[in-house]
Amino acid sequence: MAEDPRQVRTRVALTGALLELLEAKTFVSISVSQLCEVAGVHRTTFYKHAGSIEEFAVDVITRELDAIATVAADGDNPLGEYRSAMVDVLEHVASERTLYRPLLVSKWGAALRTAIDQRMQPRVRIALDVFAAQGDVTVPDHREEIVAFISGGLVGTIVAWALSDDTDAVAWATRVQALMPVWWPVR
Repeated sequence: MAEDPRQVRTRVALTGALLELLEAKTFVSISVSQLCEVAGVHRTTFYKHAGSIEEFAVDVITRELDAIATVAADGDNPLGEYRSAMVDVLEHVASERTLYRPLLVSKWGAALRTAIDQRMQPRVRIALDVFAAQGDVTVPDHREEIVAFISGGLVGTIVAWALSDDTDAVAWATRVQALMPVWWPVR
């Protein structure tokens, strides 16, 4: 079902306002009133989208990560696209560390990890289907356990990267991909 265009416009305005405010303020110093003022949105409208700035930020982060992590399953070079998607995710997280870090070290850290995991699990399922369809990889049985394991590892990696000061997304992605199970074809 398609989203109401007004809701999309409001979320886009609020997201833009949040990122704009983060250029001059710390995340914890931003109030709902300030966010709404910059976005040109009434507070009641904001609360139709989220119960707090933290909840809204978790939604923003997971939507963005989901879009960046999406790989065309029918592309010409899906393995290359998976490699690139990992680097793209890490570069995005690095560019938004001012948003990730305060959430991860707050009471919202577990909610953010869970939300990222919920977005990553379907991506891992699709990757397993792509790998199996290529015929070069024999995907082990017990897919849901594999999905949970791989997704959990990716979430842990994203969190460690967000909390680090590392700037070399390619090297980090290469190290992470080397940690994947031996049958995982993206190395």
